[in-house]
Amino acid sequence: MTKQEQVKAIFIEEAGEIIEKLDIDIIRFEENCSDFSLLNEIFRGVHTLKGNANAFNFTRLGEFVHHFEDVLDYYRSTQENIEEHNLELFVGSVDVIKEVMICELDVVDTLPQSYHVCLEKIKNLISIKKNIPACEVEQKESVSELNDLALEFGLGCVEQQQNFINRSIKDAQEMQSEGFDLYKIDLTLDTDCYKRGFDYLLFLNMLVQKAILLESFFNMQGIVEIANFKSDENYIGKVFIVVLTSISTSEVEEIFEFLFDDEYEINLIEPQAIEVKKEEFTKEVVKPSVKVAKAAPQTTMLNVMSSKSTIRIDTLKLDELFDSVGELVIAQNFIAQNEKISSIEDESINRAIETLSKITKKIQDRVMSLRMVAIKDTFDKMRRVVRDTSKKTGKEVHLIVEGEDTEIDKTMIDSLSDPLIHIIRNAIDHGLEFDADERLKAGKSTDGAVTLKAFHKSGSIVISVSDDGRGINKEKVLAKAIERGVISGDENLTDSQIFALIIQPGFSTTENVSDLSGRGVGLDVVKTSIEKLRGKVEIDSKEGEGTTLSMILPLTLAIIDGMLVRTAGEIYIIPTLSIVESFRPEKEIVNVFKEKGEFVSLRGQYIPIMRLSEVFNLNTKRIEPWEGILVCVETEGGRIAILVDELVSRQQVVIKTLGKALSILKEISGGAILGNGDIALILNVEELRPLVKVSHV
Repeated sequence: MTKQEQVKAIFIEEAGEIIEKLDIDIIRFEENCSDFSLLNEIFRGVHTLKGNANAFNFTRLGEFVHHFEDVLDYYRSTQENIEEHNLELFVGSVDVIKEVMICELDVVDTLPQSYHVCLEKIKNLISIKKNIPACEVEQKESVSELNDLALEFGLGCVEQQQNFINRSIKDAQEMQSEGFDLYKIDLTLDTDCYKRGFDYLLFLNMLVQKAILLESFFNMQGIVEIANFKSDENYIGKVFIVVLTSISTSEVEEIFEFLFDDEYEINLIEPQAIEVKKEEFTKEVVKPSVKVAKAAPQTTMLNVMSSKSTIRIDTLKLDELFDSVGELVIAQNFIAQNEKISSIEDESINRAIETLSKITKKIQDRVMSLRMVAIKDTFDKMRRVVRDTSKKTGKEVHLIVEGEDTEIDKTMIDSLSDPLIHIIRNAIDHGLEFDADERLKAGKSTDGAVTLKAFHKSGSIVISVSDDGRGINKEKVLAKAIERGVISGDENLTDSQIFALIIQPGFSTTENVSDLSGRGVGLDVVKTSIEKLRGKVEIDSKEGEGTTLSMILPLTLAIIDGMLVRTAGEIYIIPTLSIVESFRPEKEIVNVFKEKGEFVSLRGQYIPIMRLSEVFNLNTKRIEPWEGILVCVETEGGRIAILVDELVSRQQVVIKTLGKALSILKEISGGAILGNGDIALILNVEELRPLVKVSHV
């Protein structure tokens, strides 16, 4: 890959992040359109995207974001109230940016129809707000006579020019207080800067947002005669900026990060007076008495101190590092549990092994944390889903977010968006009442509420979506399940088992089918996606009050918390996420039904018994259930009791994928290397489900 290709790859990645953030920020701004600091964030994102797009010749994207930037700049400068239909235009503009970016990357000639429609609306809005005829939005009429810029702004006295700079620095130093830094910035933009989407005034505008004092000095000696002047070329040789601001050096550098290194120089001025070296300056042309709200010094210093240095790392490298640490953990466990080493009565060896164990655990925790990211970004994306679904269904919906700082494995984050989208759409469309009148009759507010929540529970991550709607009608679900042959009708199902029926493929109780309607539409996708992440789905509902659908997930896909059990001398691992309880049954509660198999009666429910020795054809003496241990696990089809000889221990193990030869065994989901070097198979409890009918007393 050439250097140019590497730079382009970085741009594509960063552009994706910018667009993703725009999608989140524009919805937040729509919810609170008086937050002009957020509008500034959106403007900065669009401005950065414009510069990047033009730099890589993505002209169609560059043109669109250029005009969109003009509109944003108008509103953020005037702080004028934004009309509702224009907010809708802003949201639609972000959609167009996403679509056009795809067209640019795929080198597609045809643009989406929304591109031209939205661009025309933006141009019309600019012309109305700025009182410019629409025909002049893109190209203003030329002026018959222009003054010579060098004559208009030039000063011939070098000594006077130096005095301007020295005086500016001195004035700023007198105003300087704790928490504020003084910078002298030299800008020397190339002649093609306009074509790349940059100009001096843009950077001045970005700096002034965070400044309590800003003065600029333009070197105009390079301005050519009007006859030779070209509007798309930069003739300003240099601009010197003196700025007093609360932002850190790294934040100042971030403003100019898309310029070439030789186009800018940032110098931090110490609080004492400093002489400026002689250079050829012209008089100041921008000397605004701009003052912004002065942040408390303590807050500013905390912000500077909390700024972190980050580095981009290929996820494949992280995966390799994690695998290596997994091998290290296995090797350390082998040493710690080796009988020959344990038999050595030497205190120094024991201390060394203990120290190794602590260091290994610390390394494992650190590497684990590298893969953990807050679920906040994923939750933020759901604001757009709620907004669009609300408008499509005509229901007023309020989104409540809790636990957005909960961390989860990065590899799992990417797989959660689709399930969450399906759940939220169903919660709004099918869960919430049809209209405000229906909610008022039920004693509720007219606005529906959807709560998105993440939290830790028993060593797992739970992500739940709750609505305060009608709830699930159990009788209706049962009737539909019997009608479709999902159940026979003589089962005595628990509430959770009844609710679980709605996540069967295509199961829906809605009468009117649409692209959103019915809790069964898309929920089988949720079930499949979550099971791939080794998680499970639980549904709780109360008719008339609402429904909660919870996705229970492991902390990471690389490590599993499991119960080690022994059967016929072999060790197996049962994921603790699936275990309800374990017990040694009394002889009286074990029953055998003709042609149906063995069952254990547990609190009024007959639970089928599954023998691992029979599942894997193990050559062992058959024991009675009351002579062993029953591990009760929850599966999609109900609970089953797995008969094992003994419970060994509960521990976290590093998951290893099986080869092609063993991948055909659906009852096994993977393997793990134990501390003594032995291999244990991880059970897939869903595939252990016996093909028998469950009877109840």
